[in-house]
Amino acid sequence: MRRFSWVAFQLRWSSVGAWPGDAFVPATKLTAALAAQLLTPIKFEYANGVVGKVWAPAGVSATVLNVFRGILNIFHMNLKKTQNVYEMQEAGAQGVCKTHYVISEHAEGQHIAVTKSKDLTNCQERIVKNIGLAYAEKCFECQQAKYLGENLDPVAVVILRAVKADKKIHGYQAAAYVDHAADRAQIIINALAEDNNWKMCADAVLLSKHKIMAKLAWGVECQEYAAIIKAESGALGPHPAARLKVQWVKIPGIFAHYGKRVADYIPGAAFMAGMRVHRADNDDKAIQVLMAVQAQRVLNIIVKTPKVKVSTMNIVIRPEGDGLALVAPGHGLEKVYIAKDMWKVI
Repeated sequence: MRRFSWVAFQLRWSSVGAWPGDAFVPATKLTAALAAQLLTPIKFEYANGVVGKVWAPAGVSATVLNVFRGILNIFHMNLKKTQNVYEMQEAGAQGVCKTHYVISEHAEGQHIAVTKSKDLTNCQERIVKNIGLAYAEKCFECQQAKYLGENLDPVAVVILRAVKADKKIHGYQAAAYVDHAADRAQIIINALAEDNNWKMCADAVLLSKHKIMAKLAWGVECQEYAAIIKAESGALGPHPAARLKVQWVKIPGIFAHYGKRVADYIPGAAFMAGMRVHRADNDDKAIQVLMAVQAQRVLNIIVKTPKVKVSTMNIVIRPEGDGLALVAPGHGLEKVYIAKDMWKVI
């Protein structure tokens, strides 16, 4: 079972001369410049003595992140008791790198000393810093109140009501709530009839400055059906990126039926438009759209459905008139023009 932990350090930097025996001199300017970053918590996986992935927020530089990884190596320990000295390619906080262990047992036999060294210039796989896309966030499902109306007054209420001849009230009520402290907003729509417990709950929360999440649930007490939408920004390798993910927990059968029919047309339509189409075994209850800026005004788009991955690369974005033009030569659609009040394919 993997556990997630958070860690922050308070360090003082020193510099040393080029020759052995030179004294350490406090590097006060460097300490002051990086002190705030070193106090910023980072998140990392830790299970069975192994440090897994490491996440950090956007404000943490690569230099400070490498310091964190070096310290986390203290917690990362794989021992082979059959050898005194051995070499391995070990997965750790910096990636999969060449590592040496030296195990020496003291004469008294009371304890064992383990010396570990890692060659960061000899790594099969390098860890790339993730910004925003995977940083420690607030828990959407861990909010204290399921309904904000339990603790807050609504900011707006709309009621559609009708009274039939039998004097029974029918219709719907919609109420909107905003919790500024938790960066959370909620809209509740419920039936007014006494014998109707149908309800729709739309919940949105800002998980971090890079990520927003919304959940739509409906049915009896908002428990029958649900869908989740996530939008986030960050980096894909060295390139700025954004991702939109729509995931359904459970949806009505008619939605699933027509959704499957539309999905069956996607591969053929994408191929005819000149896009790359690959069969894939993705999440069977989600659709993802990933956009990465490869270079200035050059965009790559990847769409993942349960059965296929569709990608189109090197889309050029340029200002034109009062709007923007998306140009993708050789992709079927030569140019798409988007303005404030219209869009067209040229």
